Amino acid sequence: MELTHIITQIDELKTEIEALRPFSAALEQRIMQKFRLEWNYHSNAMEGNQLTFGETKAFLLYGLTAHGKPFKDYLDIKGHNEAITYLQQFIRGENVLTEADIRELHKILLVESYEVDAVTFDGQPTKKRIALGQYKTMPNHVKTVTGAVHYYATPEETPAKMGDLMEWYRAALKTGELHPLVLAATFHHQFVNIHPFDDGNGRLARLLMNLILMQAGYVPVVIKLEAKPTYLLALSKADAGELEDFIILVGQELLKSLELCLRGARGEPIDELADLDKQIALLQMRLQPSSPTQSLRQRARLFDDLLAPLWEKLFAYLIKFEPFFKQMIYKAYYWQNEQETYLEPDTPTAIWEKLVVLTKNDLAVDHITVIFCGRESVQPNVNDLTLQLFFHFEPNFFKIEYNLDSMEDTPVKLMESSYDYRYTEEDITKFVLAVVGHIIKLVDGGQTLN
Repeated sequence: MELTHIITQIDELKTEIEALRPFSAALEQRIMQKFRLEWNYHSNAMEGNQLTFGETKAFLLYGLTAHGKPFKDYLDIKGHNEAITYLQQFIRGENVLTEADIRELHKILLVESYEVDAVTFDGQPTKKRIALGQYKTMPNHVKTVTGAVHYYATPEETPAKMGDLMEWYRAALKTGELHPLVLAATFHHQFVNIHPFDDGNGRLARLLMNLILMQAGYVPVVIKLEAKPTYLLALSKADAGELEDFIILVGQELLKSLELCLRGARGEPIDELADLDKQIALLQMRLQPSSPTQSLRQRARLFDDLLAPLWEKLFAYLIKFEPFFKQMIYKAYYWQNEQETYLEPDTPTAIWEKLVVLTKNDLAVDHITVIFCGRESVQPNVNDLTLQLFFHFEPNFFKIEYNLDSMEDTPVKLMESSYDYRYTEEDITKFVLAVVGHIIKLVDGGQTLN
């Protein structure tokens, strides 16, 4: 979808919403509570917060805490929630954002000073004290999974770069030449590229982006946890000068937020209706009879259209992780009528060949499990890794799930649909990004250089 088309849709939805105002106080509160809960949960989960959405909601609404969860995670949720309140008060005051405001917001967001683990440039472990409302005094460049270093602004450069950013922002506001979506997304990227504080930069960037949107009369954007790989990829492309993909991503999420607001304004439910529609469609698939012959033909087409390109693209990335481990183990199993058979492949290619046989021939397999194990890591910051992929072939639908690190954890659903659904190249890329992005997070561990 082109950026100009997205902007047109955004403004049309905003006009529809404005025509239904004023909202009652109860309706305003209900819509904002929906945004606030999801915003608090997803923005913190993106940075590694362990609280589930249910635990976040129980804490914010009722003050309830879950046993065994880190106290720091609750502090992060508390600070982020108070930062949203600060934004709302700031917007009502019709103020123009300044560096002092950003520093104050940082103090509210992080609640209190704390120490984090870090490493020096020569690889020695150390501790770093996170100061509130103060620009960094030490470099916070990030070491990526490839070993390369992503460089942010140096401590010496940060004050001048933040001054330039705010000057650009004020000038853009004054001229009004940039659409608020473009202004907000560009500000977000530039802020992250500076990384002015020792911690909290991602959460703060999303808060400031939403402040700009809300001051212009729009609703907040919530970048969902499951969109993190796509979000990070778009930011990386923006670092290389290709900003449009990131603006489009933010615009697509803004459309979702505006649609939710419009449903609420019309008195309709503001739960995820798309999820309800999908659940109903899946229920219909499960209940609708299908002949075995039809099902086998559908599986053969499924392999050609989805599994083969997905497998090829995923393996191309999985083999890139082999240098991080002394040993890689590949296993595969299939189940037919509750009978388990071990396929004994020892390479990704062997697994591929077995999958071709099982999905394209007349073998009615119930499900397949593929396991990749990286053992004996060669770097201190890399843990052993286990990736499981589950392929479920039901009579009328199929499902793919994956699991990382623990065989006892609940698998993450990657996709579920009818055999007739036509997956696109964009869908396949999104699935691969979800799995590989999760692996990168575990392997990299967010190691910071000082």
